[in-house]
Order: sequence, then C-alpha cells, then structure tokens
Amino acid sequence: MNDTHEVISAFLDDEPFDAGELARTLSDPSGRALLIDLIALRHVVQPEAMVAPSRPEGRSPWRPLLAAAAMVVALVGGYFIGDARNAIDRAEPPAPSRVVQANDWQALPVGGGR
Repeated sequence: MNDTHEVISAFLDDEPFDAGELARTLSDPSGRALLIDLIALRHVVQPEAMVAPSRPEGRSPWRPLLAAAAMVVALVGGYFIGDARNAIDRAEPPAPSRVVQANDWQALPVGGGR
C-alpha cells in the first residue's frame, strides 16, 4: 500500500493499513488535503452515518412490556377458546355421512388368495 489514496481510504474504512505509510502520507500537505476532502465527501454522501443514532421521541420504555403482555393474553385466550371448542366436539359423535352395505362380500379360499 504505497498509494496515498489507498492508505487514507483504508484508514477511513477501518481496514488494515501501515501506520508508517499513513504518517508519511499525512506529513505531506497534499495528503492532509486529501484526507479532509475525503472526510467532507463521505459526510455529503453518507450524512446519516456521521450522526449517532438516538431513540425516537415517541417510543415509550413500556412498549416491549406491553407487546409481551399482549402476546401472553392472545396465547392464553386462544388456548381456552380451543379447549372450549374441543369440549363441544367431544360431547357427541359425528353423524354418519355414508352407510356401507356388505352385500358384495366374496368368500376367500383358505390361504387368503384369490
């Protein structure tokens, strides 16, 4: 990495670089000017990356707790509703939808083959 652009770019991108090469590059006024230009360019291109993330104003610290409570209520309610429906289903057997008549029986020979 002996190119001025590569050393400064690696420094800004948190990539491995040679510290001695960076020091030599920044000792030159054109190297310092390049560093300032690249920082300004990155600030224009990626403005949200330079600002520290903050918590949204409208969010409440109780929100995760309320979401967990809603999940528990939904799960318990679904369990009890399903259990009540099963109790109704178990009370009487289902009505037959078709009756099979046994008038087409064939006697099989001893041994079970046809």
